Amino acid sequence: MRNMINRISYNPNIYSSGLNSNKLSFTGGIPTLTHTNIGNCLEGYIGKIRVRKGSDNSEVFLNVFKKYIGHNAENYSIKNDKGDLIGEADIFIKKYMPGTYDTFEYPTDPSHVYVDNLRNYSKPDTPYYKQGLEYMKDIGTRLLQIAQRRSDEAMCVGNVKLTAKGESKNWYKSIIGMVEEFPPIPSKFGINFRNPNILILPPHSKEPLSRLQGGL
Repeated sequence: MRNMINRISYNPNIYSSGLNSNKLSFTGGIPTLTHTNIGNCLEGYIGKIRVRKGSDNSEVFLNVFKKYIGHNAENYSIKNDKGDLIGEADIFIKKYMPGTYDTFEYPTDPSHVYVDNLRNYSKPDTPYYKQGLEYMKDIGTRLLQIAQRRSDEAMCVGNVKLTAKGESKNWYKSIIGMVEEFPPIPSKFGINFRNPNILILPPHSKEPLSRLQGGL
């Protein structure tokens, strides 16, 4: 009986409310992550996301899986119904308590979710492309929306941070609305540079990200 329950909870096409006490939204009968508390989900299949085919922009639903990779560290992977890995990201929850950070450098709560190894393996013009996968759009967007949801759930006020690769930095800034955490600051000793590829999601970009391409 136990094995049967486990098979049901991990089946991408079946939702078991007895194992994951989440509310799901249904789009044409398809369960999506719109109202899911992702942090409360067990490891394994947690729901579906809507993305677009690169060939004709038609809508398709892909499966999302969760895996714990350490303390406050989680991996989210996106797969098609054949089980092909389309995209994934690791997230690390960094929650700071009052009194544990420099309020001069960080006048507001620096708690955040750090996103690493964000990949869309189906995108042909990237170094991570896997031959034979059909191109799917919105993979990166959905993974960042999952990170943003986890940031809210973990009381990190929706803050998201990452280190962009050179080829993707413009996409993060122009589409997602992220900004450099440490922009260059002129001083009498010249320009003070810190890593310009460390990006954060500013307050004015949080709501737009949550709604981008229809949201989760």
